[in-house]
This record gives sequence, C-alpha cells and structure tokens, in this order.
Amino acid sequence: MEIRLISQDEAVDFLKVSSASFIWNFDPKVDNKMNVPVMAAFHEGKLIAGLEMLDFESNYCGNYLKTVGIGGVCSLPESRRMGAIKAIFDKIGNTAQENGWAMGFLFPFSVSYYEKFGYAYINRMLSITVPFENMNHIPRNTDVIPYSPEYFEELSALHAKCSLKENLLTLRNERKCFCETPLEKCDYTYFRRNTAGEADGYVRFLVDRPSGNLTVTDLYFLSPESLYGLIGFLRNYDGIVKRIIVQKQYQGSPFACIADRITGVKYSDDGCAAGRIYDMKKILESNTYPEQYGKFRLLSLDDFEQNSGIFEVEYQNGKACITRKSNGDYDIALTPAAAARLLLAGEGHTAETAAYINGTEIKGDARDFFKTFPLRPTRFTDGF
Repeated sequence: MEIRLISQDEAVDFLKVSSASFIWNFDPKVDNKMNVPVMAAFHEGKLIAGLEMLDFESNYCGNYLKTVGIGGVCSLPESRRMGAIKAIFDKIGNTAQENGWAMGFLFPFSVSYYEKFGYAYINRMLSITVPFENMNHIPRNTDVIPYSPEYFEELSALHAKCSLKENLLTLRNERKCFCETPLEKCDYTYFRRNTAGEADGYVRFLVDRPSGNLTVTDLYFLSPESLYGLIGFLRNYDGIVKRIIVQKQYQGSPFACIADRITGVKYSDDGCAAGRIYDMKKILESNTYPEQYGKFRLLSLDDFEQNSGIFEVEYQNGKACITRKSNGDYDIALTPAAAARLLLAGEGHTAETAAYINGTEIKGDARDFFKTFPLRPTRFTDGF
C-alpha cells in the first residue's frame, strides 16, 4: 500500500472516494480540485482512502504551537478493513516532526474509533439557549462597530489576545475567518472598544426570523465589561427574534456563568473535538508549571519514535527540565489517547479520577504529575 500526498490531477479520484464514503452527489464539473493537502492510500495504483490536512496555530499555555487539523476522512466501502486509514494516520504521525506539528485535532463520528489512532475527546461543547424575555437585567448597549474589511487586522489581533486566555484556541489570521458580506448571508460581526480605544471583544451571529433564533457562532472578549456590552448589544434584536443561542461553550465558561442566573435557559450538546499529541516533548516544554518543586516520570506508550519512552520532568519556579529515557521506572503510564485526555483537555484530573480513563496506569506517586495539569479553560472550536 502506498501512502502519499495527492496531486491536483488526482483530486477528482479523492472526491469520488469521499462521495462514495459520505454519500453526497458528485458533480465532475464542480468537484474537481482540492484547496487543502490530501494524504491518501493507494492499493495497486488505485486511490482507496484519504483525508484532508489543515495547518493551524493553537495556544497551549501561552505558546502558539503548529497544529494539524484532520477532516474528510473517507474510504471506499469495498476497500475497508484493509488498514488504509491507519496507514495514513501512521504517515501523519511519522512525519509530524518534519512538519512541525505538536498536536492534531479532528471532529470524530466515533470517539472509540479514533482512539485507535491516539485521539481522545478534549472538550465537549454546549449550546446555551436563553429567552430574550428573561434578559431584562442586562442593560442594552449600542456602543459597537460593525465589522468591515478595514478592521481585519484589528480583529485578528484581538482574537490572538483572546486565544491566550483559553487553551487550544487557534489564531485567526485569514480574512475568510470573518464574514465580509453580512447582508447577503445574514451573518453579522460586531466589535467594541474599551475606554482606551482598544478592541476588547467581538461577536459573530446569524439571524433567522422564521425560527426566532439569533445564533452566536463566535463570542470572544477580554473583560466582563466587554462580554456584558456585547450581550447588551444583542438584546436590541429582541423585537425580531425570541431567543439567543450561544454555541461552542463549555461548562463554567464566562457566558455559562451569566446564563446560570437566568430562568428558562436550555443546554444542549454541541459536539466535541478530539485531539492527539504528536510531539510529547514540545507539549511538556510548553506546559505551565507550579512554583513549588515537583517531579514525575511519564511513560508514553506511543508507537511514534518522537513520543515513545519515559519523560522525566523536574520542575520548580514555573520552569521544568525534561529528560527523555528509553527505559526505567515510571510513576504514570499513558497510551496516546489517555495522554491527550490528561495533558490537553484541561479537565483537572486527580489520580483517583484518572484511574477511570482507559489507557492510564498509575504505578508510583503521581501527585506531582496531576499538579502540573490542573483544570484549565480549554476550547478547540474551529470547524473543518
């Protein structure tokens, strides 16, 4: 089986596989090129499986790390169970270092399926629905500016500041990240500035009058004043729609804290992203450590050379010294999926709760390990 990147001449072959896999109507006049790299598997010269790869920069403890987004994973129905998808994921992992990828993310149809490739869910998101009629305690506000292309640099820089407040948020440094045709798509973006004249928050939302919904797809801010100001602005739509739906939130997020005080609020599942570590040393180096002294030995049960072995971490005053060994004693052993869950998800586990995570073995005193991965605001929201 051959695993490699496809050329544009092979885009039609990949899209045919995608069509057969996901059951969508293939049109050769339209579906004839790819806008992102595709890694594919070939059997006897025939393309039988593939996936799309996107480059991101994601925040991890205040460090922007190169990240690969995986989408469009597909295979011909008649070619399944041949190991093609695993071979593709192995290729990605074995070339991760040369591409500079520290992490990978995807949106799984099945968490247990992608655990086989080292992925584990890293944040379960919520949609929060709030009736406008119950938001009278939040003052209305009109101190906002509608987005237009001239403000791209300002909003991109604002999003970069916001991304440092939550682990795994990505940079938005392309114009396509912000809708520039709001009237055509009913897709609006507004931002506000603080008293110093600096942009400190923005909201992007869709308005659908027939359903009575105002759906917020992006809500980012640097202060409580900014958040309340943006929500106060959205209240001006309460004569047109009946409710606000804020997507991509997590339990305990700032907006969730506001919503918890309002009657009639409904919470619904908004999916989850799964993540994988492709450079364990880079993740450990980028992590934020406690001031007090600590030490742990992590056995990484990973097939990829750059991740395998024992990582001995000794830390103090917020800094760590990391030594990698091929063998020796250890305090905690993790499969790739368990490592993603404990190091990336920001759930703040203890030895007691981590014992229930599949792929976790606690052998020694691992308290210093858990001190270094506390509860952290964590969101990966960019769809692909």
